[in-house]
Amino acid sequence: MSRTILDTIDPTHHDLSQHPAVSALEVPPLRFSLLGPLRAWRGGEAVPLGSPQQQAVLAALLLRWSRPATAEELIRAVWACPPGGAASVLRTYISKLRTALAAPHERVRRTGVLRSVSSGYALELPDTASDIGLLEQELAQARAQRDDGHLDEARRLLLRALGRWNGSPLSGVPGPLAEAERERLAELRLTVQESGLRLDLELGGHQHAIPELLRLTAAHPLREGLRHLLMIALYRCGRRAEALAVYDDTRRVLQSELAVGPGASLEQLRNRILAADPGLETLAEPGGPTPTGPPAKRNEPLAQLPTDLPDFTGRVAETDALVAALSAGPGVATRVAVVTGMGGVGKTSLAVHAAHKLAPAFPDGQLHVDLEGLDKLPTTPHAVLARFLRTLGEPVNAIPRDPAERAALFRTLISGRRMLLVLDNARDAEHVRHLLPGSPHCAVLVTSRARLGSLPTTIRIPLEVPPLETAVESFTRITGTQTLEADIPALHRLGELIGQLPLAVRILASRHAARPGWAVTQTVGVLEDDQRRLGALEVEDLSVRASFELGYNRLDDGQARAFLLPAQAGLRSFTIEEAAVLLDEEPGTTRRSLEALVDVGLLESLARDRYRYHVLLYLFARSRHSRQ
Repeated sequence: MSRTILDTIDPTHHDLSQHPAVSALEVPPLRFSLLGPLRAWRGGEAVPLGSPQQQAVLAALLLRWSRPATAEELIRAVWACPPGGAASVLRTYISKLRTALAAPHERVRRTGVLRSVSSGYALELPDTASDIGLLEQELAQARAQRDDGHLDEARRLLLRALGRWNGSPLSGVPGPLAEAERERLAELRLTVQESGLRLDLELGGHQHAIPELLRLTAAHPLREGLRHLLMIALYRCGRRAEALAVYDDTRRVLQSELAVGPGASLEQLRNRILAADPGLETLAEPGGPTPTGPPAKRNEPLAQLPTDLPDFTGRVAETDALVAALSAGPGVATRVAVVTGMGGVGKTSLAVHAAHKLAPAFPDGQLHVDLEGLDKLPTTPHAVLARFLRTLGEPVNAIPRDPAERAALFRTLISGRRMLLVLDNARDAEHVRHLLPGSPHCAVLVTSRARLGSLPTTIRIPLEVPPLETAVESFTRITGTQTLEADIPALHRLGELIGQLPLAVRILASRHAARPGWAVTQTVGVLEDDQRRLGALEVEDLSVRASFELGYNRLDDGQARAFLLPAQAGLRSFTIEEAAVLLDEEPGTTRRSLEALVDVGLLESLARDRYRYHVLLYLFARSRHSRQ
């Protein structure tokens, strides 16, 4: 190691205007830079973005990641105190942006990436159209490489990510959203720098990391993580007294600024430096103190289950079936239960509810992990095994890097223990296969939108939407109100309009709970409008549309066409032959695409040759634009 992480950054890497020439017959893609002044290019030509307030509107749309933004949300993003006529001004900005971002032929046809949708406005762009999208992608890849033990590749990705910053993010862009985003991105940059310097130390570059660590600790004197790294780097370079002096300076600064002392991590590191602990020669635990001595074997049971929903409603038969199948006495193999179903149907809620009921049957504890199977870069089995091994008391520097050895060590440590594993949001069967313990004393509960047909299981529960009565009961339990006789017809109609989807029920009930004066009939009136229904099913971090998009974004182009075209032709229920005509392909090819959609919970199979959309998926498919 001869350079620190910042020494090797390509200073031109952030410039998105650098790209290969394109054919005159092609339409160059739009590219945006937000990690500095807000800029845009189409091919090699800069796109004029207008006034600062107009740029604030564009930034708000870009930061929505192609999700629609309502006019009210955009106004709040641009003005802390909106002026009179803000809605009219916003429409003017949208019109100008639509023209600026459109290619010449799109201006003639009045099309383009900035579209009006039922709930507001949306930019239809790939994530990689902006430098923030590329940055997030590279950071996720770096985490995956780090978890898999590929430190050099992780460091390379962090270098590339750091090179994307070009000054203060969104500099010159006004408004509350831009200000908040500048703070977030400044913190993110510092976190990335800290992660990169930690990798430098893990790769043996402690001597050359010291100058950058000195600069960053001087600029951010209250950040103990940076001081932790600086103390280790100095100690490894034989500068023990200076490492201890960093601790003394940290204690003085924290006492002066915050009236507190250093945290336990820094205190422990000081004691280990005083004792000349040989374990300090390796930095093994990213983001935390370096472990020392033998593994801290746990005698207490592990309890990692998320909180059960206090208003959980229905699913009695499914819960009883899971409890009976997984709590039965040990046989010859690990018991495995799989809960599958469409997005928003309540798989995770059921799994957590059943797991809490199962906990007494597994006194050695319960492990839980969200596999993030629908993300572009889901949590890898290799990373999950590392997490489980650390939880089970294995020191980080003793965890094997080889995937097979890591899985074998996990099976060894869990052998003989009575433990329950909840593996939530699996992408496919391969995603969980290497996480299964070999002990018949253990049980595993898996949730997934995919069918996981090749995974050996004890019980499978394909979860359907609940009955209308259960949806109504769930709504009233979440709102905490009594159901009046006069409200029952409106509640039934509400349940029908959202197809009894539990996620939609929770969203609407949460909104009513926060606004007790709302009438159910008014909400039903909004939902009756097909153009507004999906837009009404969003509250804070819950969104039916976003849930569906996770599944849709995993489709290949052929599957996406098979998903979209029947709905856009007005067919909620259809046969293979009807779909084949729309897709202009052989029925056998169409069948494979439709069955793939069933397998990932985007279609229902009514009979061998007939399929149907859930009512909300039907509206979602009708609202999407076909892929080019």
